[in-house]
Amino acid sequence: MELEDKSFFSIGEVEKTTDVKEYILRYWEQEFRILRPARRTSGQRKYIKSDIELILKIKELLYTKGFTIGG
Repeated sequence: MELEDKSFFSIGEVEKTTDVKEYILRYWEQEFRILRPARRTSGQRKYIKSDIELILKIKELLYTKGFTIGG
């Protein structure tokens, strides 16, 4: 998957790119301390490419390899 060449991505763009719903992304932020997107002054999340790569890795571990969040 090739990411658009931009500095920041909105949560909606990340949802479309990763096929992970926004509410799940927000939940994962609570569960995985490593996933902490920066915030704009308005409070909106701004994800960078490494955040998206991390989300795709978490998705693979949970959905493909069968790991659990607790594990």
